[in-house]
Amino acid sequence: MMVHSLPARLAITSLLVATLTSALLVAGVQVLLAQTNQATVRARLADRAAAASTSVRATATGIEVREQGSTLLQQSSWIFDVDGNLVAGRLPQSNDRYSDDVHALASSTKVRRVADEDLALLAQPVVRNGVRVATVVVTEDLGPYEGSERHSLWLTLALAAATVVLATTAAWIAARRSLRRVRAMADTADEWREHDLGARFNPGPSGDEIAHLGRTLDSMLDRIADALSTERQLTDEIAHELRTPLAIVLAEADLGRDAAAGEQVAALDAIRDAALRMRSAIDTMLAVARAHTDHRQVSRVGDLMAALDQPPTDLDHLLVSAPTPLLVAAMQPLIENAERHGAGEVRLEVTREPGHVVVSVVDEGRGVPADQLEAVFEPGHSTRPDGSGLGLPLARRMARAVGADLVARPGPGGRFDLRVPLRRMTTDGRVGT
Repeated sequence: MMVHSLPARLAITSLLVATLTSALLVAGVQVLLAQTNQATVRARLADRAAAASTSVRATATGIEVREQGSTLLQQSSWIFDVDGNLVAGRLPQSNDRYSDDVHALASSTKVRRVADEDLALLAQPVVRNGVRVATVVVTEDLGPYEGSERHSLWLTLALAAATVVLATTAAWIAARRSLRRVRAMADTADEWREHDLGARFNPGPSGDEIAHLGRTLDSMLDRIADALSTERQLTDEIAHELRTPLAIVLAEADLGRDAAAGEQVAALDAIRDAALRMRSAIDTMLAVARAHTDHRQVSRVGDLMAALDQPPTDLDHLLVSAPTPLLVAAMQPLIENAERHGAGEVRLEVTREPGHVVVSVVDEGRGVPADQLEAVFEPGHSTRPDGSGLGLPLARRMARAVGADLVARPGPGGRFDLRVPLRRMTTDGRVGT
């Protein structure tokens, strides 16, 4: 099933409506013109017959026609006596197209109208003192009327076609221009998703539908921001509540280990390792809760690599739209995961893509199967019995909290890519998008 864009659907609708409306108008104009022509023909025939009738005078021996040589009687008008004999006018030749019709009407005792494709005829009795003394037959050529109807038809069809084209084009252009603002709003919102979740459209007091949409979206974004703020505050409070008993567990484990022996040492070491992993997870949760997505917070790639104890790269001068501490917090679970589950040396690679800097954590292990590239980021998913399955989900959440993203790549070899949006400096030295 073909799916058209909204401007195309509006243009098609306008095309159909304009076509139907134009067809009705063309038909209406033709019907009105035909009726007007018919009325004109009837009026002209009646006027001509009445004028010819006034020239007839009854006499004792028959009828007399005044103005026998008048132009009136030379214009397809004839006067017959009661016996059907021609008294005035030139009798049509037998080969004339209306000769038979004129002769058939010569003895009419009442008004009769006859019409074919090209000619209209009228027979009107002439009555004097209540007695029919003659019959007047007049004709009107329909050719000019039919010609005017044809010309009118072609003209109205041309105007209708032009109207349909103009209406469809105008609907298409108007829809595209209107939706261009919506598309710009969508692109702007996508840019905010990457860099500035606190920005708003602020459409002003305008009363059109696009402005109303902008105000509605601003209201929705405010509610989302409030919900995220509440969630961050709750996470911060929960993390703080967990850190205190966790510190006690670590301290007791260290004290107990000094006085323990044998299997107790191994058990306390396991408790201590689990507590350390939990503390790392809580620290990440705190970092997520405190993450600020202000678009003015930027850092250099070189600062990030230095914080991760990595050597300089050719891309150290680039600016990314996230503070270094939060990027380090997002990277740390990846590095720890590679050290625990990978094989060989864990290394960091920095590459540049359009609009992004990609920091990859690479190891020589078996990597992530292609069918589990998203499953590894689900909370609780772990390939080890003693794993919590929280490190990678927290790392991705941390990355997305600062406008970046974290993705897994299929093996061979383990590879996780942290994609961070690039920032640039404007000509006046400020940070731009």
